[in-house]
Amino acid sequence: MQPLNIKLYDLARAKLHLKDSDAMEFVSTIHELQENLKDNLVTKDFLSKELSDTKFDILKWIFIFWVGQLSITIGIVLMLIKK
Repeated sequence: MQPLNIKLYDLARAKLHLKDSDAMEFVSTIHELQENLKDNLVTKDFLSKELSDTKFDILKWIFIFWVGQLSITIGIVLMLIKK
C-alpha cells in the first residue's frame, strides 16, 4: 500500500471503528473511485474540438435561418410588387 492509503486505512480503523477487512475494503473503494475520476477528466484538446464543432453547428443553423428569412422577405416583397 502507498503511504496515503496506509494513513487512510489507519484513520478508517481508528475514527470509523472499522474492522481490518472493512477498512481495507473502504480504502480500496476510495482508491478505485479516485482512478475512475482520473479517467473521466476532459482534456483541453477534446474540449476545444467539441466547442469548435458546436460553434460550427450554431453558425450553420444561423445561416439556414437567415436564408429562410431572406427568401420569405423576398417572396413577400415580390408578391406586393405584383399587386
